[in-house]
Amino acid sequence: MIPDRRRVVSVARAVVHEIRTENVTFLAGSIAYHAFVSLLPLLLLVVLVLSSAGNGGLQSAFESLVRGALTQNAGSELLSELERAGQSRGLSVAGLGVLVWGSLRIFRGLDTAFSDIYETEAENTFLDQLGDALLLLLVFGVGVVLAAFLRQYVPSGGDGLLWPIVSRILLVLALVVALFPMYYVFPDTDVGVVEVLPGTAFAAVGLTVFESLFQVYAQWGGTQQDPSVVAAILVFLTWLYFSGLVILVGASVNAVLSNRSADVAIDPVVGGAGREPERPTSDEVVRAITELESMLADPGALTVTVGDRSVTFPPPQRLSTDTEPSVLDAHDVGVELRWAVDSTATGLGGDEVAKPDVDRTVERDDDGDGGGD
Repeated sequence: MIPDRRRVVSVARAVVHEIRTENVTFLAGSIAYHAFVSLLPLLLLVVLVLSSAGNGGLQSAFESLVRGALTQNAGSELLSELERAGQSRGLSVAGLGVLVWGSLRIFRGLDTAFSDIYETEAENTFLDQLGDALLLLLVFGVGVVLAAFLRQYVPSGGDGLLWPIVSRILLVLALVVALFPMYYVFPDTDVGVVEVLPGTAFAAVGLTVFESLFQVYAQWGGTQQDPSVVAAILVFLTWLYFSGLVILVGASVNAVLSNRSADVAIDPVVGGAGREPERPTSDEVVRAITELESMLADPGALTVTVGDRSVTFPPPQRLSTDTEPSVLDAHDVGVELRWAVDSTATGLGGDEVAKPDVDRTVERDDDGDGGGD
């Protein structure tokens, strides 16, 4: 079944709206900072664990991973520093403490960002964040060990054209498995397995693309006569930033496709919460708002009737409307009425809203004057 073009465009615009509303680009910068701060103690702990295990093969594979993630010279210098730092017991203990703090900050930040996207901040308590962060830290550790194991025991496949493609596909599949627990646990709501797969797959493909681009830079940087350490750090920070951005965009994709975000309202693509029935059209609401704005052009008392009950407000001092059409189908329109009140009369401060008179109804005359019953 070929999806309708308008449907695809509507969903894509809703995803963009969600990303902008939740300020995902800013959140990605915060995550990149915490990832960079915890990088050194994390690598130090891994080196200590592998050294204590006495498995030279895994340690060599891990060193190969580090060199692959950085330029050749930067990777060698980093490993040398880690080896010297590992000889200091005090630094190792301090590194372990910083590792736990920094790693939990990363995953707690991700957990908070996911809760913002899914609008589940109330359920995301400190203990919940701590439990989720510890779980993902464990998953991350298993992933690093598994990557080093595969690096050691899986054959490279030679220098042909087919193997690079196969290796990228295998990396995407491995990332899907590694990222799935995060996309399933962090939303803090009852998400289904199927509805978290689109964002997980998006993040896996995006991370693979950025990793490939970073590898190109690493190979190019290793050929320079005098490579700049500052340039290498800036490029690595950029890589961390875009990695965090891809992960959060994947969460936004899942929230929109399942209609679990309060910022958009679409028919769910996979699982999720159903759309509210009989949603009014934009033209219908805009016409009503425009008519109300013209009625209030000449200030007069205002009566709002809901069912068999009515409430009367004094003339509003300010009226603002939002009826501009948006490129996003999920955009809300609205009208806002505000009153300036006498704080001395209410005794509750200047922000107190004037109490309406619910005992009498004032209907507007054609000339804008109010009349009583």
